[in-house]
Amino acid sequence: MKKLLLLCLLILAPVSLATADLKVAVIDLGKAFDSFYKTKDAQARIKEKQDQFQKEYEDLVNDYQHMTDEAKTLYQQSQDATMSADARKDKTAALQQKQQDLLNLKNKIQEMQTERTNEIKDELIRRHKEIVDEIAKVINDYSGPQGYDIVIDKSSASAASGVPIVLYNSSKLTDITPDIIKLLNQGAPADATSMAPAAH
Repeated sequence: MKKLLLLCLLILAPVSLATADLKVAVIDLGKAFDSFYKTKDAQARIKEKQDQFQKEYEDLVNDYQHMTDEAKTLYQQSQDATMSADARKDKTAALQQKQQDLLNLKNKIQEMQTERTNEIKDELIRRHKEIVDEIAKVINDYSGPQGYDIVIDKSSASAASGVPIVLYNSSKLTDITPDIIKLLNQGAPADATSMAPAAH
């Protein structure tokens, strides 16, 4: 029994020693992402594009409403018994054309909504990836010279359950979030850095 215990200790000893030699740090990647001036710049640009698309949409809806009113007037005129038969016929033809124009405009509005929604979605994904990749590079460039073996994102959560992946981390572990935020924003324009939350 003692020999078996000794054998187990000898087997586990290298693993324990190796683990003890690891230099581990944590980072709040969500906070770093939100505090990065390029994130705020991307959000502002996307918001500007969304506002532009919204204006285009509202202009088309106004055109549609105006054409609807015109169609109602044409219908009333086509049914007006005080007008000549030829005049009513002309109004009926104009009404049919207006109804076709309304259908075309309705399709255009729907297509624009789909295209703009996909365009915004694609840009969000692209910009998010670009920013995350840049943050990851800064973390890697910083962590190596500092001697860290592992840097753990304490803000990450399981995609399946939504439960945080890091349920506990000791206060003894170094939190490099403030240093990374500082590095990310060191090249920011003066107006951009003033928008970024201060690192704690």
